[in-house]
Amino acid sequence: MKYEAEVGRRKILKGMAVLGLGVAATGCTGGQVSEKAGVTESDAGSQYIFGYGSLIQRESREATWPKAGKSFPVSVQGITRGWYDRVDTVSWGPTYLGALPDRRSTCNGVIFQVAQGELKAFADREKGYRLIRIPPAGITMLDGRPAPPPGSFWYFGSTSRRYVSRDFPIVQSYVDVCVSGCLEVEDEFPASRTAKFAQKFFTATTDWKTPWINDRIYPWRPFVHVPRANEIDTLIRDQLGEKMFRSISLAGARS
Repeated sequence: MKYEAEVGRRKILKGMAVLGLGVAATGCTGGQVSEKAGVTESDAGSQYIFGYGSLIQRESREATWPKAGKSFPVSVQGITRGWYDRVDTVSWGPTYLGALPDRRSTCNGVIFQVAQGELKAFADREKGYRLIRIPPAGITMLDGRPAPPPGSFWYFGSTSRRYVSRDFPIVQSYVDVCVSGCLEVEDEFPASRTAKFAQKFFTATTDWKTPWINDRIYPWRPFVHVPRANEIDTLIRDQLGEKMFRSISLAGARS
């Protein structure tokens, strides 16, 4: 769920990258969570994870889940995504993207295949989140195909909402990972570009707030470390407005 661009944070956040993203297994019908239903032997067919945050980006996905298969862009009815997830830690930490069931909402992201055993092992390990089943009828493919592949679909959902605060800001390095992934998707899948995949990442995400810290390395020359910084910043400005964009703080800058 959570994967930071900074090298120093990768070790801490590597195991969290599936959140953006989160496990007590829960069934889902009609776009809403219903009865609890763990990953069982009956789920013997193809298994897919829906990544809606940092797992949209290939590098983040493969760093967290080395055997992750090829991903495909989708839109899922029944999931709301927002800035309200945190990792409990004794050290500092930002607020991350989380997701919850909501029949009125739609969330875009990618699906990628995992082995059934890998899915169960990960679900057993990630005790702080809910593994939630997605009904195939709620999935719209954004790669040109009329329907999703056969199989079971899951996402890692939040167990609570803990919003952006002074001690838990949004950080640009995490936004960069997520939006870079969206731009990768548009580069690979023309149909997703037509569907404005990157723009919808912003419009389908709630609770864009400050404090928002620009923690890119050498921020005055961000393209050195974030090659698509200008494209990302243009999307932030266009989708969230000039006022929000100008309110993003530079890490270490004096107020």
